[in-house]
Amino acid sequence: MRTRVSVRTLAALFLLLLTAIGTGAAAAPLQVRLKDVAYVQGVRDNQLVGFGLVTGLQGRGDTSSASMLQKVVQNLAAAFGVTVAEKDIKSRNCAVVMVTATLPSFSHSGDRIPVTVSSIGDATDLTGGVLLQTNLKAANDQVYAVAQGLVASTGTSSVKTVGDIPYGAIVEKATSPIFTTNGTVQIILRNPDFITANAAVEAISKAFPKVEVHAVDPSRIEVKIPSNDTGNPVGFIANLEQLTLTPDASNAVVINPRTGVVVVGQNVRIGSVAVSYKDAQISIGELSNPYYGLKTGSENPFVISNTTTVQDLVSVLKEAGVGADTVIEVLKAIDRAGALYGKLVIM
Repeated sequence: MRTRVSVRTLAALFLLLLTAIGTGAAAAPLQVRLKDVAYVQGVRDNQLVGFGLVTGLQGRGDTSSASMLQKVVQNLAAAFGVTVAEKDIKSRNCAVVMVTATLPSFSHSGDRIPVTVSSIGDATDLTGGVLLQTNLKAANDQVYAVAQGLVASTGTSSVKTVGDIPYGAIVEKATSPIFTTNGTVQIILRNPDFITANAAVEAISKAFPKVEVHAVDPSRIEVKIPSNDTGNPVGFIANLEQLTLTPDASNAVVINPRTGVVVVGQNVRIGSVAVSYKDAQISIGELSNPYYGLKTGSENPFVISNTTTVQDLVSVLKEAGVGADTVIEVLKAIDRAGALYGKLVIM
């Protein structure tokens, strides 16, 4: 069924669009905390991984043809002083799995962290099985946690070979990240940007006029801890993280064609361009020829000011009944025409 979009409908939507633009122009600049756009170098999570065995699967585990399972079970039995031949291991109640977890910064011995269990054999369902004690190692090959417990569903009904154990691992080795070096704190922006880095430096200088601070590059800011705070770096960093600044607005358009999701940054603009969709024409910008070569019959083309953002255009098209797939193709075509002033990212 063809969707017909009249110029009268688009004109009505344009009036709403002008109101929205006027309202948005009066909005105050966005203020965010420094900790929301940056982090302290050295303060980060660590990935852990282990190789384990899930038991009690009631015929849903690896088949007897899985030689890996036979070797694992044989080694497990040997550790308890029991000798079992590989050919005698035929149960489907066990599954060989990989166990993964994330170790937060400043974890201490005895803390509990969640783990994810995933099958690497031909098991069909891990839900309800029990993970036997499994060492979890970091990239340095050292054991930082030990996991064990009942495997629960991840909540995704179509995937039964992956499960979770809430707080199923106990931290055995504490982590103590180094977050200061020679009395200096390194602040790292999550999204490197010259404007945002400069705004962060200005915010810190305003709050702490006597503190030495400078941006090394668009992502790293060095802050010298003042002498009266050298004994309390945690308190000083806490004060830094609470500072507010206005980050540079995004200039990206992110499109996911699979889901039809379009996310548009605030700073993206559209230059002068004409768009034709079925029986409707949209002219963006002040064009010398309002028809711009489009055959519109007895109707005039719909014109949007050249200050229009991509978000405005997307809203107009969707309100006019244009599907997500077509909106995405229109944006891609505008970008190819060189009239999309921003970065187009297709996931």
